[in-house]
Amino acid sequence: MLLGVASLLTISALLAIGILLAGHFGRTQGRILGSTALLAGYGLVALPAAFLLDQGHCRRLALATASLAALAAALALAGIWSGSETLGKLVGSATAFALAGAQTSALTARRREGDPAAVRRLFTASCGTTLVAASAFAVFIWIQPNGSLFPRLFGSLVVFDLLLVVLQPILARTRPVGPAHHLRVVLATGETLETVTEGGDLAAATATAIRRLERSGERVARIEIDLPD
Repeated sequence: MLLGVASLLTISALLAIGILLAGHFGRTQGRILGSTALLAGYGLVALPAAFLLDQGHCRRLALATASLAALAAALALAGIWSGSETLGKLVGSATAFALAGAQTSALTARRREGDPAAVRRLFTASCGTTLVAASAFAVFIWIQPNGSLFPRLFGSLVVFDLLLVVLQPILARTRPVGPAHHLRVVLATGETLETVTEGGDLAAATATAIRRLERSGERVARIEIDLPD
């Protein structure tokens, strides 16, 4: 997925350079450039889902996030080539929920078992605020209420959500970090993996390594411990 996003960004840049040098920027060129840029952008939105799938846990959340990003991308492409106003509202709604899913997936992929209790509470709160913000944005673009109260409330909610997101990695770094435990894990298939786990004692590090692999569908046959000299 990273290579796909990089390729789409490169194609968008090359198209823009070619159009600028050719000196002709018509409707078709604009649609082609917009299509590649949108695909690259929605590819970035789907990246947190790929991280979760790579870690091997919360597969339903990852698949839901990737599906929302794919749906929003398809609607955006249809909107570019059709120019439908109704499709524009559908694109906005799908994009809002895709971004909410991407935020939740990214924060889920970042979580560690040793996170302080405050970080876990902030994570739960941020999941709620991003869902409310996405729902409010969808309602706003469909109803378009008069006055400035709704946009002010929505802007305040977005700022509060961003605060919750930024605080989590910052506060997670405040936890005391213990020594690094170097473990060699032998799987049931005979494959050997090297892993390093920080914090806690040796028993906790071993349990964390086993749990992480079991979540990804692997079976651990043996743990070898590398003690310092």
